[in-house]
Amino acid sequence: GKTIEVTTGMTFVLDRVTGKPLFPIEERPVPQGGLPGEWLSPTQPFPVKPEPLVPTSITPDDAWGFTFWDKAQCRKKIEALRSEGIYTPPSAGAGTLLTPGSAGGANWGGAAFDPDRQLMIVNVNRVAQALQMIPRAEIPGIEGISLANGTDVAAATGTPYGTHRDWLLSPLGAPCTAPPWGELVAVDLADGSIRWRVPLGSIEKQLPIPIEWNLGTPNLGGPAVTAGGLIFIGATM
Repeated sequence: GKTIEVTTGMTFVLDRVTGKPLFPIEERPVPQGGLPGEWLSPTQPFPVKPEPLVPTSITPDDAWGFTFWDKAQCRKKIEALRSEGIYTPPSAGAGTLLTPGSAGGANWGGAAFDPDRQLMIVNVNRVAQALQMIPRAEIPGIEGISLANGTDVAAATGTPYGTHRDWLLSPLGAPCTAPPWGELVAVDLADGSIRWRVPLGSIEKQLPIPIEWNLGTPNLGGPAVTAGGLIFIGATM
């Protein structure tokens, strides 16, 4: 039997009895320079196979927009954030770019498994977030998730900071990263390859004119696969 973890967009496939990886895993250097008092591991595990299901780094050159204008605004947003790939530490000030965001990668819906074809079917998000740590003195009295200065802030009680997360969006309200913004992916767990990937969701109901446009959407909720190989999913916007 196998056990699988894909929240970060990376797929770790392990023997569920022995815990032994079925594909090689490497320890690779990751960004350092956390908040005062933090200790960060110099390395993190990365599977050699399968390949990441979502982008694990974003640069200003990756900015996307419907027009040259909103693409330029997205580029400015990305340039202002600390962005050194996955495991970039949270930061105060301008903040850190998270890719994947806190909704994944894959989210709580999890993956489906087709034992006959040895396929893992999983829906993923491809929308980045901006994360900003706010000193406790600037958010007095905040508990749970509340509004402070017009901004959603998670209190992170017991720490020196509150946490503000926001989707990385253009002035037109679209993600600053290229579509598809949501996908359904099939991973071959026998050889670690990506068998197929398709956009998941249409943005037609977000457009002023209802035109079917399958750019994918953020999604929450997992798929189900039948014995005949038919996949059901209803997780899109």
